[in-house]
Amino acid sequence: GGKWKMLEVYSKSVTALANSAIPLNNVALDKGTSTKLQGVSTIEFNKCGVYKVSVSASAVATVAGAITIQLEKNGVIQPQAEMSATAADTTTIYPLAFTTLVQVDHNNCNCSCSSPDRISLINAGVGTTYNQIDVVVTRV
Repeated sequence: GGKWKMLEVYSKSVTALANSAIPLNNVALDKGTSTKLQGVSTIEFNKCGVYKVSVSASAVATVAGAITIQLEKNGVIQPQAEMSATAADTTTIYPLAFTTLVQVDHNNCNCSCSSPDRISLINAGVGTTYNQIDVVVTRV
């Protein structure tokens, strides 16, 4: 113990279509080998354990409707890990945030696992422009 395993990824000024993955374009901090950003929208877990995932965003809808961020693990929406706001217009900035735990089972215990667990953030509502979205993953 004693070594924090953390990953922080973010995007600024990205637009996500309805029901699509939210792009995460930048790595702010990458400490340890247990998590990494794959491509532009997937975080991969390479070690078993429990991870705290904190998501915060400021968002503007491209059309009036529900702005919704959902966390998806291995292609399955996690019902406890979502946040939504109802946008009446296309100018108001809405803050969205949630924190959840993700368990990575023992089938993913080493760095060279063939099928690591993966999470993505899905823009499950209307098309949305994220002025900023930030994701911090900490192995606990």
